[in-house]
Amino acid sequence: MNPPPPPPPPPPPTLVLCMRDDQSCIIVAKPGDPHWTLVNQGKLYHSETMGRVMFHSLLSQGGRCYVASLEGSIFLVELGPLPQLVKIIDQHQHATRDAILYIRILSYLVGGSNGRMLLVRYWRNVEHFGGRGAYNQTQLFTVGGVTGRIEVSEVDIAGRTLIPVRSLGHYAAFVGMTHCMLVSTKTFPSIVADAIYLGYSYQISRKFSIYYLKTRRAEPPHEFVLDENQRVVPCARPCNLDQYLVCYVDRKHRLSGPCINHVGHYFLRHSISD
Repeated sequence: MNPPPPPPPPPPPTLVLCMRDDQSCIIVAKPGDPHWTLVNQGKLYHSETMGRVMFHSLLSQGGRCYVASLEGSIFLVELGPLPQLVKIIDQHQHATRDAILYIRILSYLVGGSNGRMLLVRYWRNVEHFGGRGAYNQTQLFTVGGVTGRIEVSEVDIAGRTLIPVRSLGHYAAFVGMTHCMLVSTKTFPSIVADAIYLGYSYQISRKFSIYYLKTRRAEPPHEFVLDENQRVVPCARPCNLDQYLVCYVDRKHRLSGPCINHVGHYFLRHSISD
């Protein structure tokens, strides 16, 4: 009896680049490709302000790539013969012109435990979304006179819906401009469980650092400084793990360099905590 033929080799990996803000497009390429290929947005919802989907967060999971827009719509990057976006969950009813223009909603995709995908969404000022009376008051929190709301949902791909999540258990979510991660507080007990940590960029502008899902309260922002490479780093030295991670999730690759915890790589230039 002849042995069965070997399985076919796996397809080559695909590099996906998601460009946000004014670019707001996705390009893909495989090793050996002569050029990048633009992912077709087709007739999907387009923002009133930019004329296209306003991407904010990207997640690779289970061999597929998903992106979330500012308001929380979720799309699959379908590679196929013609790369295109496939809408999984539609939330464009929240994407008013001002909500997008003034970034009043932030949505983050976070890879969860056991293959789950979570969506963390922050409504910065509920007065622009129906007012305080439209919400359960226990789900609101006020920082600097601005009342906001943070919600966590599990993304049900098959059902094309969002399922509310009341607790992260012994996990904490770090959400930032370039990375999002779920961290086990059993593995790293210095991290606060059942909490959302903002990256340094939005800590500075939104005036809080940690949001506790159980108590619905927020902590003041960490203090940051610039080092000799003009990178934002924690003011505390040596920094704690959570202070390191809130910088990591906002780190741009062009700013990568020496570690931010080594004394020789740390230089106090000026405070940007205000």
